[in-house]
Amino acid sequence: MNIIKTIGWIGTVLLIGVYGLNSLGYISSVSLWYPLLNLVAAICLGIRVYTDKNYSNVILEIFWAGIAIFAIVKYMVS
Repeated sequence: MNIIKTIGWIGTVLLIGVYGLNSLGYISSVSLWYPLLNLVAAICLGIRVYTDKNYSNVILEIFWAGIAIFAIVKYMVS
């Protein structure tokens, strides 16, 4: 179970870190890094909340990941 908690913490740190970096102007929300890191964060947090049977947050992470995937595809196409 400790590995799942660690994965959850990685997701939390990534999510807060990416938001902070974007807010402070270090990475752009239209760069490839922004949605990639958000996708990794959503996957990590999704794993954590799924194992806790926290299904409302699983849905949140699915949508978060979906938006990130859409942004990645949009970036690759343009």
